[in-house]
Parts: sequence; structure tokens; C-alpha cells
Amino acid sequence: MNDNRRQATILVNPEARHSIRRFDPEGALEFLSARGFQVRLTVPASAAQATDAARATAEHGDEFLFVVGGDGSLRAVAKGLAGSSTALAAVPAGTVNIWAREIGLPLDSWEAALECHLGGQIVPVDLGRADGHCFMLMAGVGWDAAVAKRVPSRLKRRLGDIAYVLQAAGMLPQLRPSPAHWTIDGEPQEGRLAFMVIGNTRLYGGLVQFTKSAYADDGLLDVLALCPGSIVDGARLGMKTLTGRLGGDHHVLESRARSVSIETAGIPVQLDGDFIGETPMEFRIDPGALRVSVPAGPLPAIFSADESRVGVSG
Repeated sequence: MNDNRRQATILVNPEARHSIRRFDPEGALEFLSARGFQVRLTVPASAAQATDAARATAEHGDEFLFVVGGDGSLRAVAKGLAGSSTALAAVPAGTVNIWAREIGLPLDSWEAALECHLGGQIVPVDLGRADGHCFMLMAGVGWDAAVAKRVPSRLKRRLGDIAYVLQAAGMLPQLRPSPAHWTIDGEPQEGRLAFMVIGNTRLYGGLVQFTKSAYADDGLLDVLALCPGSIVDGARLGMKTLTGRLGGDHHVLESRARSVSIETAGIPVQLDGDFIGETPMEFRIDPGALRVSVPAGPLPAIFSADESRVGVSG
């Protein structure tokens, strides 16, 4: 065995929506081996095992961890890679693949995704933290998390983001704003909270940009809270959400922060599309905690213009 070969691991989430149908593990091992890599394959049975596998990969000193799965898989792996030199390289095979869309990865070919990483660049990104959990994209508090909690996993795998739409439509009559108290960088706030997005990136559900000015590497979280005072306000905000014109509405609270703490108990929380629990909970940013692989060329819009951070790979 050639000890000078570059080291990498492929991690496959077998439950990801498109993993089994589209991905060829043996073909990927041969693909990377032909390009000078010594590669291992791991197929964890749970998110906790994915985190452990990622941590082991980092301890081994691998250059890349190629993650075949969706945003939930990336979130589990990011927790294990945080603080290491191993780069997370997404191979989109999930329900919506928001991270892959944000960085401009090909969505329909694992070979093309691997080629992008091998000829791409490594950049540091911030990682969101939430009481022992982490998130790469965003946290959702309130209505969207209540919907995420109720979406059956089997329906999610079968229908993708349509499953969320159907679940939300069925729950709409029972959704009501809740009186809530929270602090943003220590400053207290309150309101009748419908939902709050705490964003590290921009795309929400692959379609809407609630935090359209967010950067994944600026050391800040972008916060947007919808606080309708009545059913009429809620309907108006719903229409504004669809048209992307929420800014300026006095029932919409926007800010940037290093930490957000929600003290009110019992409000559901989702991270990167997965329900993880209820408030009270503190959300904070961990600046530059994760190294990620992105395609070559100008950095995607979610990155700031500090070119000194960029290191070319491949």
C-alpha cells in the first residue's frame, strides 16, 4: 500500500431519499482510488453513529469526508468534524439538499459532485450550536418545527419537501402564535411568536430566503421572527412570505446576533429540517468551526469576500 496516497472516507446514509437508487459505492471507491486516494467506506445506522464515524475520520487525519445523504446527514457529520482539518464534502442524496444548492453542487450525479470537490476549494464556515446539537443551515422555532415533528419519515423519504407542504396544510387550522420571551445577545425581547428562523445560510426549504443577507462565515446568526397580532396579520405575512417581501413589516423582527436564547418553555425546535426538541434553548454561533469543500471559482453568495480564507485542493 502506498502510504503517500491521499486519505478520504465515504460515509453513506442508507436512509437518505436517493442514496440507494442513485449512488454506486463500489464505483465511487474505484473513482477516488483512480485519482490517488486511499478510501474507506462507512455506512452508519444512526445519526449518532454518523457523528462518531466523522470524529474517527478526523482523528485519522483524512483530507475529505464525502457524505452521501441530505442536510440531516451533513448536520450529524459536522458535529463530529468540528474543529478538525478534515473537509466535509457533500454528495447530495437527500430530500431537498439545501446545502448543495447553496454552494452550487450538481444534484443529479455523484460523479459530477466528486469531480467538483476534487477540483474545488476548502473554506471555513461557521457552525450553529443549540444545547448540544449543531446546525449548518438554520434553526426553526415554532410552527415549522411543529410541522417537522409530525412529518412521517416514510412519507418524507417518498415525497420529499411535498411531505412538509401536505403536513402543514393539515395542521394550519390549529397553528396559533404563542407568547414568547427571548434574548438576542443579552437584549430581552418578547412577542406573539408564530415562528423564528435563526439562519447561518439563506435558503429555507430550498425555495424561500427568510435570511437573505446571511453569510455562512461572518461569525453571526441572522434572525427573523414572525409575530402576527391577529389572523389577518398572519394571512398577510403568509402572502408576504410567498412573495419574498417580509422586510419592513412591524410584525417581523429582524436582527443579527452571536447568540439567541429562548426562555419560554414548550416551543418546538427543528435544526436543518429535523425536529430535535423544545425550548428553552440557547442558539449560538461557533465561528469558523468547520472546513467544507465547495466548487472552484468565485465563492457562492453565502460566503463573504475575504479571499484570505480560501485554500485550493485537488
